Amino acid sequence: MTRPRHRLAFTLLELMLVVTMIVLLAALLLPSLEGGREQARRAYCLANLRSIGMAAASYATEDRHELLIPIHQTMITYRPTSEYWLWRTAMWFSFGGNSGTKPFRTDHEPRLLGDGTEWAAETRPLNRHLFGSVTAGSRELRLFRCPSDRGYPDHADIDDAPRENAEQSCFETLGSSYRASLFGIFPLRGSDYDGAFAVGPWGHRLSTITDPARVAAFGEPTFFNMIGRDDVGGPNPDAVLTTGWHKRFMTDNLALCDGSARPTRASGHRTVDPEVAQAKMEVGPNWDLLSRGPTWRFDLWPTPGARIWSASSDDQLWNPGYTAHPDERWKYWPFVNAQDNLRSH
Repeated sequence: MTRPRHRLAFTLLELMLVVTMIVLLAALLLPSLEGGREQARRAYCLANLRSIGMAAASYATEDRHELLIPIHQTMITYRPTSEYWLWRTAMWFSFGGNSGTKPFRTDHEPRLLGDGTEWAAETRPLNRHLFGSVTAGSRELRLFRCPSDRGYPDHADIDDAPRENAEQSCFETLGSSYRASLFGIFPLRGSDYDGAFAVGPWGHRLSTITDPARVAAFGEPTFFNMIGRDDVGGPNPDAVLTTGWHKRFMTDNLALCDGSARPTRASGHRTVDPEVAQAKMEVGPNWDLLSRGPTWRFDLWPTPGARIWSASSDDQLWNPGYTAHPDERWKYWPFVNAQDNLRSH
């Protein structure tokens, strides 16, 4: 006699319970998985910056002026009074990297910093040092791309880049995810900029850089704006509160002048007490050029500064005896015995 077969099946309630459990498990696991992916991207970015830092040190050993930051032509030809955002933003990224593949957006007409322009990959000095002949889009140029590159944030207090280019990949629009530390001053004579003078590693010989394990050389660009706006006037600007590319509040990756790289927390800069600076560091009225945080610094004190370009008489402006400025800043560090390594560039 044939017995009836009982068909095994889930009830609707059981299916709903299983689906609910799967959804709950996914909700618990996905943040962990995303965190793991971001941690991997962070490590990849740090490896890029270490490679760039070591490549820059190698470049300095072969450069006759021993310059740690490779000098692209735009670093000594662009002026604040012409094509402002190319000077203000793009030249910081020009030491190495790819040709731009998407237009760089400003308050004027968008501009492609790509092949056939002075910003092309073939013109960037660290590329030539690392790879010899290099063309735009070469696999080797991925060294200059952070996998988390989201561009400058769309933030009212970001003044290092045009708001129009916010949230656009720096690698795609500027050719590199990483910018150089071009900390310096741009003195005025009357209403015109009279020159550019570096207080950080820009234009300096590697062997003269003091405290290289703390001095920033390259980094993810938002860090340089997190420490404060440049247009507020005076020292100790308020920090710009925002999140870095790797989803860490007020933290981005930096490469230091000794070739190391590390995540670095930003804070307001120029934190040296003016009385201490003037009395013990003998910087006179230039105490506000000491730009530092708890674990990093931009200035090279006591190394003298470096002249980048000057539109007026060299002797008149850069001679330590020049006293036209009412507080005679030029008599003190960083102007006394300043380096002048760019004459033949």
